[in-house]
Amino acid sequence: MGIALLDRRLIVLFSLALVVNYPWERAQSGLYVLPGGAEVDWWMCAVASVADSLVVLLIFQISQLVSRRCDWYLWPGVRGYAVLLLLGAVVSTAVEWSTIYVTQWWAYSPRMPLVPVLNIGLAPLAQMLVLPPLIITLLAWWHRKERVREP
Repeated sequence: MGIALLDRRLIVLFSLALVVNYPWERAQSGLYVLPGGAEVDWWMCAVASVADSLVVLLIFQISQLVSRRCDWYLWPGVRGYAVLLLLGAVVSTAVEWSTIYVTQWWAYSPRMPLVPVLNIGLAPLAQMLVLPPLIITLLAWWHRKERVREP
């Protein structure tokens, strides 16, 4: 695997994560309220998508460390997907707890379904369970396509 392909891989991963996370952020924005009852604007969803993309990069790098393979995402297997799901759940829970209950940057609207016991929103938890595996699958597709084109 060429070094140029490895460097591009992280740029592509971040870009894919940004494109995939933004529509989710927009769709769930009505489930949050800002202090004073203000609604979440499109640009706030864009900022959240950048943060989500950084989280996906973190999950990707930790998964690489756990698997001990730089190309783990090409054949993640059950263990790879289990690591993605575990990391997604842990990171999502930590982020939701810190932003809702600690810093109180925003709150849940009455429409947000909550996960019992954890008392966090179901939508953001589902986001970090569903989207990272999808994004990793898209990255693997891109990688295979690029590898064919390399001289």
